[in-house]
Amino acid sequence: MKKPGPFPLPAVLLFAAIVVLVRVSSRELPSFAFLQPDLLAAALFLYSPLLHYRLGKAPSWIRILNFRKSAIAAIALAAVGTLAFAAFARLPLPPSLAPYGGQPPLQVEFLFRQALLIALPEEVFFRGYLYDAFEERKWEPVLASSLLFAAGHLVIHASWYRALTIFPGLLLGGARKFSGNIYVPILLHLLFNLLPYFSGGPLAPT
Repeated sequence: MKKPGPFPLPAVLLFAAIVVLVRVSSRELPSFAFLQPDLLAAALFLYSPLLHYRLGKAPSWIRILNFRKSAIAAIALAAVGTLAFAAFARLPLPPSLAPYGGQPPLQVEFLFRQALLIALPEEVFFRGYLYDAFEERKWEPVLASSLLFAAGHLVIHASWYRALTIFPGLLLGGARKFSGNIYVPILLHLLFNLLPYFSGGPLAPT
């Protein structure tokens, strides 16, 4: 096993800066009233990695090199995630861990918002940019990106339920590892965010 290289500090510092900016904008301070936290997060998570790649070669994760392998990964991990959520939702959970919060607004606009403002930018950043940053330095990318994924959710909107995002994060990281692209993680991210709505109530903000 190769010894890990230097810790990818620039990538982690960029992550920390984005999370802090989104957290500050979500506090409804007068100076930041013009910033919508979800739009700000989407823009920063999506465009800061693109700036990183602009002068080099295109990242490997924008190509689907093996469609069959990607399809198998998507189906298998979707099944695992759905079964895990179904089992979790049946537990006698305290309110701080329950995945429900009222009737879901499942509309076309809502689905597009989940896809374009949450699943796409977060996967570009976490399973694209951050995953690459750790993998290139020979650090374990699935675990590292999943820990930061959960940490970001906690800093922006702390709750016990959001701490559990490390588990879908691991599945999303596995999807990137097995498929080699971020299209499978994006689809799975969207599915995992919608599961609570299909089963009776919405997920805590993601």
